Amino acid sequence: MARTLSYILCLILGTFISGCERIVDVDFSGYTSDAIVFEGIVTNERPPYFFHLTRPSAVSAGEYDYAGIEDAVIIITDVTDGIRDTLQYVPPRFEGYDVYYNYYNYDTKRKEETSGFSLGAVYGMYVTTKLYGIVGHSYSLDFYCDGKHFESEAQKMEQPLIITGLKVKKVDLGEKGETDAPCISFINPPGENYYLFSFYPWSYTHFTFTRPNVLLGGDSDWRFSILSDEYLEEDVVDFIVDDGENAFGYPNGWGYIPVGDSLYVWAQTISKDCYHVYEQMLKQLRTDGGAYTPTPTSITGNISGGVYGCFRVSAVSEKGILKGK
Repeated sequence: MARTLSYILCLILGTFISGCERIVDVDFSGYTSDAIVFEGIVTNERPPYFFHLTRPSAVSAGEYDYAGIEDAVIIITDVTDGIRDTLQYVPPRFEGYDVYYNYYNYDTKRKEETSGFSLGAVYGMYVTTKLYGIVGHSYSLDFYCDGKHFESEAQKMEQPLIITGLKVKKVDLGEKGETDAPCISFINPPGENYYLFSFYPWSYTHFTFTRPNVLLGGDSDWRFSILSDEYLEEDVVDFIVDDGENAFGYPNGWGYIPVGDSLYVWAQTISKDCYHVYEQMLKQLRTDGGAYTPTPTSITGNISGGVYGCFRVSAVSEKGILKGK
């Protein structure tokens, strides 16, 4: 009898709860996060250097939907020479579906124009006005936004990696079988060194790492690999350059696709803290959501106040070959 009464009470309670159910539509389309995303690097390439400051926009929006921050004060300091550069905001100019940025190039001493992608993240672009990226110098970042001060520790631009050899070799990737992969040789400099590698069928000098079309060109593929030289010998021979990561769970070697007749491996020096930021990002990309893998978390960079992104100072270099030679 008691069991029957319990069933009846449960039925009544369930009917009552379901009768009180109400569907509420919440419109997040105009929502903009308070978070800040910082993008951009100082390299040993010719200036100027562009930087991008945004906020993640609508919760349900696509990967390019960011609201540009147009009223920040960004200062990059060459700590070695004591030069403070207050960056200039550069508004986008639209022509149809194309976007352009007009700025003064203090290196060539003339007004110039550069293009970007006509996407939702074109606002929030800033450019240096007098800074030069010099190997051996250290640089720090300060910026002010919404009455708050954000900063990074000084980052030193290490000597660029000299790649002494590049070849394409067949490597065994297990289930995928053998595939052609780029292999580099180099002399490992003394001390702690950290690198960011990538490979393409063209030279990075065709577009540089610091222009808006690069900052606005992110996608679901991260065509880079990171390296700590902690366990490397001084003379490194035929080191296999990894093909990077992706957001789709593709296996190792997914990016080893032969394109074109030439191959270039790009090397960028990075600091220890940038290496650890990227390392955490890669671990999260490799998380499959299983019971024994870490819970995904938001990864902040090396800038105070929980800013997303990483203030990076890199010396860049490359090695290229004609495939089949």
